[in-house]
Amino acid sequence: MSTLRLAGTLWIMASVVCAGLLSFVLIGEHINDLGALSVNLALPARVLGGALVAFLIGGLLLTRPGPNVVRWSSLAGIAWLVAFGPLVVTSVAAALGGYEFGPVVSSSLITGLGTAGAVVGGLSRPARRPGR
Repeated sequence: MSTLRLAGTLWIMASVVCAGLLSFVLIGEHINDLGALSVNLALPARVLGGALVAFLIGGLLLTRPGPNVVRWSSLAGIAWLVAFGPLVVTSVAAALGGYEFGPVVSSSLITGLGTAGAVVGGLSRPARRPGR
């Protein structure tokens, strides 16, 4: 498997984890009172946006790999780390404080898969030669 296909697969996996978190956890826990989701829209919007971006980048890396897609993957990886990295920190802090451990696993999976997809894609760039 080429490294760009691996990067695309990692992005798709991040998309699936985001979509699952949104569907089964965020909406599933509030299925009887969806108005409760409107109290804190930041997390569902972040996860939905992450699922869409990860699916788009992963699909492009699998179907039309090229230097522009790799560049977008790297930029999305930086934004991904900024968007989802704090979720890992806060969920670990909450778990150490005695709260449930589940958010640590899901936020770590989302952050790790997206960031790994960006890093693997970025490392697959061909080395630029001076003078060309």
